Formats: sequence, C-alpha cells, structure tokens
Amino acid sequence: MNPEQELIEHDISHEMWREYEWIDPDTGNVRVYRIENPVALYLRPGGSTHRVVDVHGVAHCAPNVGRFGCVLRWQNPPGTPPVNF
Repeated sequence: MNPEQELIEHDISHEMWREYEWIDPDTGNVRVYRIENPVALYLRPGGSTHRVVDVHGVAHCAPNVGRFGCVLRWQNPPGTPPVNF
C-alpha cells in the first residue's frame, strides 16, 4: 500500500463529544454536526477528509478542518487536559 494512502489512528476516547460547523457563505446559515462519545480518529496524510468512530462503532466521515469552511470543536471531561495530541 502506498504510504500516503495509509490511515493513521488516534485515540480520542477522552473526548466527550466533538462538533463540526459549517457556515454557508451565501446565506450565513450554520450547520452543526455533533458526534457523541467519539473513540477513534483516522487521518490520511494529505487527505481531504478524516473519519471518526463513535462508541457504538458508527464511522463518520468529515472534511478536514478548514476545508469547505469546516470548523471543529470538542470537549474533554472536567479535570482533564483540553487537548491530548
């Protein structure tokens, strides 16, 4: 397999939730997509998307942050570091 095609997995089970937000530049409408209890993040170097798997095993595919106006936010439990990697 081409190394550029390999997915890199990160443990994000410390996150309570993560949200992706897009703002339509023409209308100003905001769209928020929330993933509860994410456990794993998969990235491909140079890719335009990434995948998040939740505690139920459901995979979610989202544009990388900054693409198509995508903004990402998450929250870790109180008393834990706000950013883990």
